[in-house]
Amino acid sequence: MWIAVLILLIAVLGVVLFKVMSQERRSSSPVAAAAGAGIEALPADDSIPFHTAETEQATLECYRLAFGLVKLDSRVPADHAGVLDAVGKSLDESVYERDYFPRRPMLLPKLLQAINDDKSTREELVRVLLEDPALAGAVLQRANSAFYRVSPEPIESLDRAVLLLGTNGLRSLMASAILQPVFRIPRGSFEKFADFTWEQAERTAMASEVNARGIGDAKPIVAQLLGLLSLLANIVLFRLTLDKYRDFPHLTPRAEVMIEAIRTQRACTASLIAQSWQLSDLSISAFTEQQQQMPPNQMSSLGRSIYFGDLCGSLAMLTARGYQTKKQAQVVLAGQGVDRETALAMWLAAASVQQG
Repeated sequence: MWIAVLILLIAVLGVVLFKVMSQERRSSSPVAAAAGAGIEALPADDSIPFHTAETEQATLECYRLAFGLVKLDSRVPADHAGVLDAVGKSLDESVYERDYFPRRPMLLPKLLQAINDDKSTREELVRVLLEDPALAGAVLQRANSAFYRVSPEPIESLDRAVLLLGTNGLRSLMASAILQPVFRIPRGSFEKFADFTWEQAERTAMASEVNARGIGDAKPIVAQLLGLLSLLANIVLFRLTLDKYRDFPHLTPRAEVMIEAIRTQRACTASLIAQSWQLSDLSISAFTEQQQQMPPNQMSSLGRSIYFGDLCGSLAMLTARGYQTKKQAQVVLAGQGVDRETALAMWLAAASVQQG
């Protein structure tokens, strides 16, 4: 199952890479309690911090759920500190180790060629899609999702599905499908992590894409790729940290250590992946802004799309599991500078992903 999740994330990342080179339930959870009752107008200044109590709590709650913990203790045991130190010291070198950093998907060149050409037709993208039956099946599945489906009758024709998704929808889907293999993880400890992370990656990518579409000067397909890549970094750090535990045979892997490695090294790792995949300087800079924890209103358009997409993806994961309501999630987005209309559009996109 780990392998399936890792594959899923790479699939989405691949497509975008080539472009660049039910009912809501209220809960007493900390995230829900922190959100206000109404959505106010956005602040227009640069005083909005990268982290707030609400955004930090949403992030930590997602980590807790990803690792299947009843309660999260953020303290790293003293005898495990050496594992964290080993992860940090080996990160730069690990980018060349394919056990940790995935290669670009084989189908990426053709897909990227089609995506990079703004004049590419639906037929040209379909030709690429038909080279992989799994992609064709994914098209039908996406067309029948609540986000795209416009009638109660199921979409059973590939031609009709392609028409419904449109060129942008196809590009997005292909990216996701091609990158999926990267999210594979060997079976073992923390069985929920891979599936949870893949679902969060999909929600984040969808929200990032919608945010970029509303900005105008950030390419949606690139924002989608980077949204996926930001969660692929979690997978990379998970694998790397587990491997470093082999140098400490007297220790059993701890979720707190994994979480701390991801929390502190995620943006750096995403940047390293972007560099190894030869993504644009703009993409790499967008991750640098996350590393520097810049106020969102001071970020580049692409940096903001990643930031807001990541936040929306986390909130959507919590809402899907009943830890807060849609309204409470939108309050958090508004508090970080997302206007009401964009917040709603991002939310609808992120919420359209099926819960794993």
